[in-house]
Amino acid sequence: MMRKIIYGFMGGVILLEIGLFLGMFIGMAIGGNFLTEFEFAGSIGPEAVGNVGFIVGAVIGALFGALLGVKLADNKSPRVYRKILVISFILSITSLVFLLSRSPDERLSLEQAQTEADFTIYEPAYLPENVVLGFVEWTDAGAKETLDLWYAKKTAVFELTESKFTKLKIDPNSVEVDISGTTGYLYKHGNVTYLTWHQNDTELTISTGVLSEEEILKVARSIKKYE
Repeated sequence: MMRKIIYGFMGGVILLEIGLFLGMFIGMAIGGNFLTEFEFAGSIGPEAVGNVGFIVGAVIGALFGALLGVKLADNKSPRVYRKILVISFILSITSLVFLLSRSPDERLSLEQAQTEADFTIYEPAYLPENVVLGFVEWTDAGAKETLDLWYAKKTAVFELTESKFTKLKIDPNSVEVDISGTTGYLYKHGNVTYLTWHQNDTELTISTGVLSEEEILKVARSIKKYE
């Protein structure tokens, strides 16, 4: 009985860790594409759905892991599988201790992002009513090539993506619009509307499943250099 408890605990820890990370990444992908208005624990959109995925993935992973561990505790199971379980458990505990021992990173600010970027960072002077900057993040923290600015309120959210301008990738179904003397390209993919253009050395894209085209253009035309 004790053997089953120990193996069940080890299996639960291993798949809990795997499940929480998978759940978080899947949740963020779903939130960024389909549930941009979803709110949970003070966060919105991909961050909120990612937090839910984190919890759900951890619970499901722990349950399946515990069942798997109990099954492997049976003397009839191949010994090599039990060895793999023990080694995986040690690695999981080591990685969890490492993650928990690290101090949480402060949220990235526009000021800090500008010191790290090799392009000019912009921000809108106009925002729809009650919309505020939620958080700022690099799509790839290592490369620091694309910056994501999430603006949100309880019932609306849009993302402003910025990167170094090289050549605009123009969607064949896009419509040309004027953005303070610069040509922008407005198009839709499913329920999400996109507006892409460049401002000096920076390529910008607004994406939203909530704001109207009029509001998107109003935000774009108010873009100014971050200072």
